[in-house]
Amino acid sequence: MPAAPRTGYSTALPAALAGLLAACHLTAHAVPPGLVSIEVRAPSPVRAVEAAAPGASSLRLETAGDGRFRGTLAVAPGPHAISLRALDGAGAAIARTTARVQVAAGDPAQIAAALGDDGGAFRILIASRTSLVAGGAARLEAGPPPISWSAAPPGCGRFAGERAPATDFEALLPGPCTVTAAAPGRAAGSLELVVRARGRSDDFPLRPAPDGRFLLTRRGTPFLVKGEAAWLAIANLTAAEQEAYLADRSARGFNLVEVMLVNHDYTQSPNPVPPANRLGQQPFLRAGELSTPNDAYFDSAAAFVDRAAAHGIAVLLAPLYLGFDGGVEGWWEALTRPSNTEAVAFAYGRYLGSRLKEKKNLIWLAGGDFAPPAGSEGERRLFELVRGIKEGGAAQPWTGHWNLRHQGGNSTDELLFAPLMDLNGVYQYANAWKYASRAYDAVPPRPAFLLESTYEREHANTDLHPFRKAWWWAMLSGGSGVLWGNTFLWMCESARGTYRATYGAADGTESSWSAELASPGTFEVLHLHAFFEAIPWQRLVPAGPAAGRPELVSDGQRGGDGHISSAATREGDLVVAYLPPTGTRPRRFQLDLSGLRRPGRLRWFDPSTGEFVAAPARLPAARGVELESPGKNGSGVNDWALVIDTPEPPR
Repeated sequence: MPAAPRTGYSTALPAALAGLLAACHLTAHAVPPGLVSIEVRAPSPVRAVEAAAPGASSLRLETAGDGRFRGTLAVAPGPHAISLRALDGAGAAIARTTARVQVAAGDPAQIAAALGDDGGAFRILIASRTSLVAGGAARLEAGPPPISWSAAPPGCGRFAGERAPATDFEALLPGPCTVTAAAPGRAAGSLELVVRARGRSDDFPLRPAPDGRFLLTRRGTPFLVKGEAAWLAIANLTAAEQEAYLADRSARGFNLVEVMLVNHDYTQSPNPVPPANRLGQQPFLRAGELSTPNDAYFDSAAAFVDRAAAHGIAVLLAPLYLGFDGGVEGWWEALTRPSNTEAVAFAYGRYLGSRLKEKKNLIWLAGGDFAPPAGSEGERRLFELVRGIKEGGAAQPWTGHWNLRHQGGNSTDELLFAPLMDLNGVYQYANAWKYASRAYDAVPPRPAFLLESTYEREHANTDLHPFRKAWWWAMLSGGSGVLWGNTFLWMCESARGTYRATYGAADGTESSWSAELASPGTFEVLHLHAFFEAIPWQRLVPAGPAAGRPELVSDGQRGGDGHISSAATREGDLVVAYLPPTGTRPRRFQLDLSGLRRPGRLRWFDPSTGEFVAAPARLPAARGVELESPGKNGSGVNDWALVIDTPEPPR
C-alpha cells in the first residue's frame, strides 16, 4: 500500500499572543486586543524575520520554508509603528522597515511585505482590517510610491483614490475581494479582504431555497443566518435604545435577532417589573389573562419589528415563551390556568396574527426552553395559539425552541408541531454536530440552523471555545447559519447600567448591555461570518452516508467532543473541516480528497482571531491525504478550521 500523501504546516501562535488573548477571555469586561497579521516574502539569504511594536514584545515570524514568514502581533488598540527586520543566518539585519497601522479591538489588521531578490527596500501593503461589512471602509496603504490600486472581482469595492499611496477602500459586494497595489517596474502586492453581507430592508420576506437547505432573500440571494439572542429587547429597551442596538448589530453584519414578545419573570429593578415594558405598558389588561391583550403594548412591540426591518434585520419572535421546565421564567403556568382555554389561546393567537401579518421580516418561534408533555392540555392550547396566529393571516415561517428531557432538541422533535415547522432550529449545549446532522436529515428538507448553545458570560468557565465549537459544528453539519448569545445582551437590562452577571452559573463579569456590544464573543462570531461569506457555503454538503456523501475524515476521527465535522461541494471545488478543541497539541488526521476536481490549495483558519494561514503545498486529489493541524491558536487551544479549494490554474 503506498504511503499516504502528507502535508503538515505548524503555525503554533507565540505564547505572548496566546497569553494576551486568553487573559482577554478571563478579565471582567475586557476589551479584545488588537491584532496585526503579518506576512513577509523574502529571498533565500533571509533566514528569519522579526516584528516589533513599541511597548510590545518582539515576535519572530514562523517560516513555511518557501520564502514566506508569517505571524500575529498582539498590541493594544490604536495607532502603531510596526518595525520589521529581515535577518541572515548569522542574525545580521539584511533589511528593515517600519509600517504604520491603525489597529482596532478584535478586528485584525494586515501587513504584507516583500523583499526583492536583490535585497534593498521592503515593499509594504497595509490594510486596517481583514474583513468588513458591505458599505464599510478599510484604510489601505502601500509603498514605495507611485501606486495604482485595483480590486478583484470587479465591483467588489472602490477606492477613494486609485493612484494614492494611502486610500480608503469602500466594500460593495459580499464575498472575497483581493486588493492589489502595483508600482511601475515592481511586482504587485495583494491582500485578500472578506466583505460580509449587510442586511437590507428589501431582503424580506425570506423563503426556502428550492432544495429546502437554506433561505433566500426576496431578491433570490442566499441568506446566511447571522443571529443574536436579544430576548428582552422589546420589554427592557426604550425606543431609542432599540434603535441604537439594531443600528450597531446591522453595522456589524448581523441579520436576525431573537426576542420574546412578552417577558414573564426576567430582569431586576430598576428595569420594569415584568411583564411591563419600559413605557410601563402591560401586555394584558388583567395579569396573565390572554383574553385581555393591551393594544398599546403590542403597538410598541410591532414598532420594534419595524425598526429591525429598516436595518435589514429579521425578528425571530416567541409569542408566548414557555420558560425552562415550564417554570416561573415563562408563561406555561399562565397558559395552563383554567381561564386560558383552548378557545382563548386561539383568540390570542388570531389577535397577534392579525396585528403582525404584514411584518415581512418576522419569523415565529414556538415554545421556548420547554417541550409541553405530549397529549397534555397545555400542548393543545399552545397548538391552538399557533393555529390562531395562522388564522389571523400571519403567513410568516415558523420554527420551534424545544427542550426535551433537558437534552435540548430540534424544531421537528415535537411531533404535534413538526408539520408546522418551516425551519429546523438546533437547540443543543453538548454535541451540536449530532443534532445538526439529524436536522439536516429530516424529511422533508428544511433550512437547519443553530438556534441556541452556550452563551457568553453565562457560565463560570469564561473561555469562548465551548460555544465557538457549537457554531462551527453546526455549520459543517448542514447548517445555514447560527444564533449566538451573551448574558448582558439577551437580558437587555440597560436601566441597571453596569452590574455583575448573576444569572445561572454566570462568570461574574461586571459589565453593561452597551459595553457587551463589543464583547470578545461578538468578534469571534463575526470571524465565523467572514469565513463562510468568503466561500460558497450554500453549496456545501455535510459528509456522511445520510447526506449521500462519503465520509471525508478517513483516519483520526473521534467521537463526542473531538468530532471533526466536514463538508464538501458536489462540484469538487471545495472541502471544509473543523477540528474542535481537544487540548493544545497539533492533531493528525487523514482526509479523502478523491472528490476534488484537481489538486487543492490548503489554508488554515484560526476561529479565535479570524486569520487565514496559507500552507505552501498543493494537496493531491487522492484518498488518505495526511494532515497535521497547527497546534495552539490565538486563544491557546487547538481548534482550527481548514478550507481546501481548487482555484483555476494560471493561464
